[in-house]
Amino acid sequence: MQKAGIVILIKNRTDEMTLAIGDGANDVSMIQKADVGIRISGQEGRQAVMASHFAMGQFRFLVPLLLVHGHWNYQRMACMILYNFYRNSVFVFTLFWYVLFTAFSLSTAITEWSSVLYSVIYTALPTIVVGILDKDLSRKTLLEYPQLYGAGQRGECNNLKLFILSMMDSVWQSLAIFFIPYLAYRHSTVDGASIGDLWILAVVILVNLRLGMDVFRAIFHVMGTWVFWFCLFAVLMAGMVPRFATKAFTELFKPSNVQIARDLEKFCNDEPYTSEVSMSMFSY
Repeated sequence: MQKAGIVILIKNRTDEMTLAIGDGANDVSMIQKADVGIRISGQEGRQAVMASHFAMGQFRFLVPLLLVHGHWNYQRMACMILYNFYRNSVFVFTLFWYVLFTAFSLSTAITEWSSVLYSVIYTALPTIVVGILDKDLSRKTLLEYPQLYGAGQRGECNNLKLFILSMMDSVWQSLAIFFIPYLAYRHSTVDGASIGDLWILAVVILVNLRLGMDVFRAIFHVMGTWVFWFCLFAVLMAGMVPRFATKAFTELFKPSNVQIARDLEKFCNDEPYTSEVSMSMFSY
């Protein structure tokens, strides 16, 4: 109980998180009172294991647990917390500008399915992958420079200043997403649903690009080389050539009735309505 009392005293007198390490049954209360409890394998049974957050075979494993995995998890969690606020804010602010321009009517330009899938699939899956796999520094570097662990203690990656900057960024991006398409199509006959599709597409691409800018590992090692951009362009071109050639040949030389009607709808919209389209234009 004396060990647990020391932990309680530190928690009450300071704002710091506490970590307790024990190897026996008499350390259970201390481990339970600490914010993080670690059990070292000992000769006194496994009571401490059941009460601890982490269990390890030897004391030396504590160094990589704190300096490596502690830093990685702090960086991931801090990045993901700010990013989740950001991605939801961009979407909500875009809808907010739309509501202002429709006088708070019940009309909507973004479908319910798009709203649901935005948070469930479009932006959630990249967030999960980055939150699990991203590493800002290698294990070797973190062990070589233990002072890097202080970034988490000082809250360098998650603080009020970064939160405010992230919200300001989301407001600016939502303004760009809403007003650029709005000003471009305000005198056209494009309906609100079509512009809404453009808005949701722009939001999804923009927030995922923003997430990609915060990824530290893997791709940025190769993006600095010309081979990467050549391969990316070559893959896109080679992959689309057969599909593009087939589509162009079909629409030019063997168009379907639907394609003929689509072309008439597209190119004859501005002509005055005179009579029905001749049935001879369609194939049977």
